[in-house]
Amino acid sequence: MEEPVITLLDQFATNLGKAEDAVPALVGDSLYVRYANDPAILKITSRPGCDEVKITFQVIHPERGPIDATSFVLTRAQDFTFALEQLESYQEIWFA
Repeated sequence: MEEPVITLLDQFATNLGKAEDAVPALVGDSLYVRYANDPAILKITSRPGCDEVKITFQVIHPERGPIDATSFVLTRAQDFTFALEQLESYQEIWFA
C-alpha cells in the first residue's frame, strides 16, 4: 500500500491545529483557518511548480471580503521552517 503524500497544506494544518485558538480546515487546494474571537479568516494556498512552491496567505473578512494578501516562493533548498516563519510574521500583523 502506498503511503499518503504529506503536502505543505497538511503541514500548515498540523502546525496551526496545535494552537488552542485556531481551527484549520482543508478545502481543495486551500487551507482556511479561523481564530477564536476574530471574524476574519486566514486562507493559505499553495501552487506547486517544478522546483518550488508558491504559497499565498490571504485575510478574508466575512462582510468586507479579501483584505490583504501576500505570497512567497518556497524552493526545494529551503526547509518548511522558512514557511512557518513567514506565516508567523503574517499572523503577527493580522491576528495579534
